[in-house]
Amino acid sequence: MIEHAKFDEIVIASHNLGKTRELSALIKPYCHKIRSAHTLELEEIEETGTSFCQNAQLKALNIAHLSGKVAIADDSGLCIDALNGLPGLYTARWAKQAGGFDGAIDHVLTRMALTQKRQAKMVCALSLAYPSGDVCSFVGELQGTISWRASGGNRIGFEPIFIPLRQNSTLASLPVEKRNALHPRASAFKQLKEHLFCKPAITLHQPHSEEVLHAIV
Repeated sequence: MIEHAKFDEIVIASHNLGKTRELSALIKPYCHKIRSAHTLELEEIEETGTSFCQNAQLKALNIAHLSGKVAIADDSGLCIDALNGLPGLYTARWAKQAGGFDGAIDHVLTRMALTQKRQAKMVCALSLAYPSGDVCSFVGELQGTISWRASGGNRIGFEPIFIPLRQNSTLASLPVEKRNALHPRASAFKQLKEHLFCKPAITLHQPHSEEVLHAIV
């Protein structure tokens, strides 16, 4: 049997415990040791990029530099056609200004109360960075629509109002296994896995240049 390639250690570039938990579950089969920026008390960098991919790269490169280890970062958000792509890169900021995602959800539903244009997409960018400064990035998208009201018990982000394409309920209402499989983070990680992990090797080396791969679900 061919053994999957593995990293000795990866640092998750996040202080968000929920995001750290989800990323840990994804990379666990391909890494001997997982730590996070939170447990290492490493300072996060300001997200000044103009795309999800750029922000993920900034975060991963920052933690790779500070830790001296390979680092993985995620940047994600909801882009709504009727709101000209908002909240987009400002998804977390919207939630903070609204006192949390419940408030941000109410704000979105209020702004969209009179429009039939409900198309939206969830985007997730994953970047894997090395202390050398090399980085590779993978972007997943999930197309869907905005519901008329919030529903579902798995209340993560805007998932209670996002209905994935070809589904009849919000992402937050789906069984956890189905939700995880549909999530754009899963799409982005599938690319990362195929690009880096699913190969016969014992040691993984950094890419020779920056690479970006993109997939739409």
